[in-house]
Amino acid sequence: MYPIPYRARARALRAATVMAVAVLLAACGSGSDTGLRGAVTADTAVATLTKAQIDANTSSPALPIQALTGAARCDVTVRKVTHTTNGPGGTAGYTAVAAVLVPTVSATCPGPFPIVAYDPGTSVEKARTLSNPTSGETALLTAFFAAQGYVVVATDYLGFSDSNFPYHPYLHAESQASTTVDAIRAARIVLERQGVPLSGRLFLTGYSQGGHAALATHRAIEADASLGLTVTGSGPMSGPYDLVGSFVAGTSFLPAGTGGSSVFTPYVITGYQKIYGNLYATPADYFRAPYVTGIESLLPGALTFDQLIATGRLPLNLGDLITPRAVADIGDVNSGLRRALSANSLLGWTPRSPVLLCGGSKDPVVLYTVNTTATAADLRSRSATVTAVDVETVPELAPVLAALTPATYHGGVITPCMKVVRDALFATLR
Repeated sequence: MYPIPYRARARALRAATVMAVAVLLAACGSGSDTGLRGAVTADTAVATLTKAQIDANTSSPALPIQALTGAARCDVTVRKVTHTTNGPGGTAGYTAVAAVLVPTVSATCPGPFPIVAYDPGTSVEKARTLSNPTSGETALLTAFFAAQGYVVVATDYLGFSDSNFPYHPYLHAESQASTTVDAIRAARIVLERQGVPLSGRLFLTGYSQGGHAALATHRAIEADASLGLTVTGSGPMSGPYDLVGSFVAGTSFLPAGTGGSSVFTPYVITGYQKIYGNLYATPADYFRAPYVTGIESLLPGALTFDQLIATGRLPLNLGDLITPRAVADIGDVNSGLRRALSANSLLGWTPRSPVLLCGGSKDPVVLYTVNTTATAADLRSRSATVTAVDVETVPELAPVLAALTPATYHGGVITPCMKVVRDALFATLR
């Protein structure tokens, strides 16, 4: 090897310095896919939906919501984007999938477009992906947002679709937020490559589990300037923001529990056990036979909600599943379970950007007063700009709500809440 002349060494050093700075900027989300988080590993255009197709869908008997969504102004391309992200505790080396719904620039859809980052509701099916244009949730996102001139970035979360993470950390605020942030980063890379004009506005929303994730993402972005993102406004919908309050209130409804709690409760507990390792010594401490068998690997899996109950993998009533020890630990402020619930509740911080919390006061699954009312009051107590909207008080939504039953109420409120969040918050700030 021959010695390098001084000037050549200096030029090489300058070049290396420039490259190092470029890599650092890219890792902070400057538009390149270099870096450990938010790098794009795969990007596929799945389908393009025309305005006529979207309108036909929203005026069909199966989804008659065009009175709420409005007629489509934009054709929409659905893209499936796989990207790098971290697991709980910041562990690197994992991937997640996001759907990116891209409006097509036209005379009726001129751009530039804001980004709406969306976190989905609870799913127990590992194969679920929002990059499937026939998914019910994706159809709503297309009609309410993408077809109205918003780019939608919808995460599938860790552990779903093609993610290589070994389980789903359900209702874990930190990892839900980091996955959402990395989906936004990856989407911006894809959008830059595609030449999609962006306005620089960033909105956050999500439903049920996704409401919790959206508010956690808002908190995470405002707590860490190095992420390079600014929240314009967030509209979480029907989320369990106060997990301590939700679990404590849920025990008062035993033996039945709150709606769906015989599925949601083991989903939370087994995920937190994997993350924190200190909830129980053995699953039998918390779960009764015969349901305890295989419960730590049950969610998510191949079965639907209904199939989990119908096949006897989980009971209908929460009281038939959890042990007295589990109930006691929910009430014990020093237990590992109670500390995990507290760590993932979203109270006690002050949003700098406006927040609109939407929900329904008749919800038997995510209790409105425990979550929406109490969380809004908590955030407002530190002078944050927070509005709580009960869809039952909006006259325009009465026909939609009248068609809901107690069994369909929680899932059905997503449609009116999307309209409220879009029109009362996003449209005023876009």
